[in-house]
Formats: sequence, C-alpha cells, structure tokens
Amino acid sequence: MKILDKIENTISIIFFLVGISISLYAVFMRYVMNSSQSWATEFFTMFLVWAIFIGFSTALRDDKHITIDILYERFNPVMKKISELLTLIVGIAFSLFFIWTGTDMVLTAYEQEITTLDAEFPIWINYLIMPIGGSLLLIRFVEKAFRFFVKKEELHEGGNTEWKQ
Repeated sequence: MKILDKIENTISIIFFLVGISISLYAVFMRYVMNSSQSWATEFFTMFLVWAIFIGFSTALRDDKHITIDILYERFNPVMKKISELLTLIVGIAFSLFFIWTGTDMVLTAYEQEITTLDAEFPIWINYLIMPIGGSLLLIRFVEKAFRFFVKKEELHEGGNTEWKQ
C-alpha cells in the first residue's frame, strides 16, 4: 500500500500543478496578450478533476473526510460498530457504482468517438478518472474493512478540529 500511497500523492500533486499552470497561462494570455485560449478551460478542468478524484482516495486513506462527530460521540459501542459497518457498505457500494457507470461512460464515449468542443480531445480520457477513482476508493474501503473485521480496529477517529464561535 505504500507504493499506492506514493503514486496517489505524486499524481495528484502533478495534476493539480499542471491544472493551475494551465489556468495561469490562460489568464496571462487573455489579459496580458489579449488572446483567448479556449482549449485551456477544458484541460484545466480535466487536470483538476483528476487531481480531486485521486485526492478522494487520499482523504479516505488519511481519515480526512467530513464526519458528524456530534452524533457518533453519543452512540454506544454497539451503535458505533453499526455506524462503521454501514459506512463501509455504503462506501463500497458507491465505489462499485462509480466503477460501473464510469466504465460505461468511457466505453460509450470511446465507441462514439466523442471529443471536447474546443480542443477536440477524446472525452473518454476525461471520463477515465471515474472508474480509476472508484477503484482507488474501493481499495481504500476494502483496506478499512480489513482493519475493521480482521484487526478489530475502530475506524472512526473523530475530527481534530474544533469549531469556535
């Protein structure tokens, strides 16, 4: 899993930086050089979406997703286990849905040779992040299920940030 962690982190950072660089280039070209780069928006969006979808898996790995601790903290130990089990079931189902529908979208776009409007870039490459992101999430949920069922770990650690008014 350490290799997957490094690959996720590296690709997510690279895609984020490339997306931001394209955005800065487009702004410079539009406002300084007075030349609109219509393709830039398509590629900026693609790179940022890829970075974010990979980031979902990273956030799940590091327990950085938003949780409602106020409810969870009031649960007795049995309810906490049920809550964790339901979270795993819904997460795995969501991941499988993403893989299934994403694969269908990729295949449809590939077969119909659909491209982006301005850059005429094959859109199936944009859609490819859905089954890839879903697979990464599935791996993380299965990893959490292993920790829950085999290692008997409590999965919910709670947030480390307080809301102060």
